[in-house]
Amino acid sequence: MQRRLSRIGKAFVELKAAGKVTTTNPEKIRFQDALAFLAWMRTCPGKYGSGIRASTQENYFEYLVGLLRWLENPVVQELEMSSIVRLPRKEPPEVVVLSESALKKLQTRLKDMPGWNGCVTRFMVAMYAYTGLRRSELRLARLRDLDKKSWKIEVANPKVQSGWLSPVAVVTILPPARQEVRDFLRERKEYLSSHDLGECEPLVPRILRDGSVDYWTDAMWGKVKGEAQRVEGISFQIRELRATFAQMCRDRGGSIEAVSRVLRHRSILTTEMYYARMRPEAAFRELESLF
Repeated sequence: MQRRLSRIGKAFVELKAAGKVTTTNPEKIRFQDALAFLAWMRTCPGKYGSGIRASTQENYFEYLVGLLRWLENPVVQELEMSSIVRLPRKEPPEVVVLSESALKKLQTRLKDMPGWNGCVTRFMVAMYAYTGLRRSELRLARLRDLDKKSWKIEVANPKVQSGWLSPVAVVTILPPARQEVRDFLRERKEYLSSHDLGECEPLVPRILRDGSVDYWTDAMWGKVKGEAQRVEGISFQIRELRATFAQMCRDRGGSIEAVSRVLRHRSILTTEMYYARMRPEAAFRELESLF
């Protein structure tokens, strides 16, 4: 809230200097001042060119109106009743995913990454891309959560939603990742043995300087991914792999309901907004078949 209101305040200072608003005092802002702020949002230099993105414009305007309402500025009623105050429609954010060819290329490049970090990164990419697990769900997974016979993994650390833990879920490891899992378990055993250690609880163990075994911290989890980027000259984001999983399932004909279910979303709207959508060419093929 402080960042948003600070940015809005700076905008009003700029507009006042340019003679486009009458005041920078929110208690004295009037209807024409608010309209000038709306016009500024549409034309000011932004990260993506001229003007602020529609979703950000809506966000800023909500903060401004909230401040004016809190200060009991009567212009709020005028803004709410006006037929000329219109914000741009919020466009759905772009879903960023890796193509299947890019994913295969990434996995091929990672085969050359040496050591335990290379093994962890290969396992990480395969599991995120072919299970749809969230970042922490794999990082904090236990060895006993993995069932290699049924190729399922229990999510022991689900996301906290609205103050409540999501119910424990069991996720299927899709066929393209299963050989990577076998290779990982073999290398995991060798890694522990080389440090004179037996079995341990973390599925992806990290041996500390004192010889003890622990789970990876989130920071170190990100660093091992960053090391892969530097060593192999590749670029990818962990969060993109979950969306990649969802989009690959959708492209193969999986219904949005099925994809939403395995991602453990409460609504298919979340799935379509941020993870997977029917591609235009697939939609046309489906409609063409009707004729």
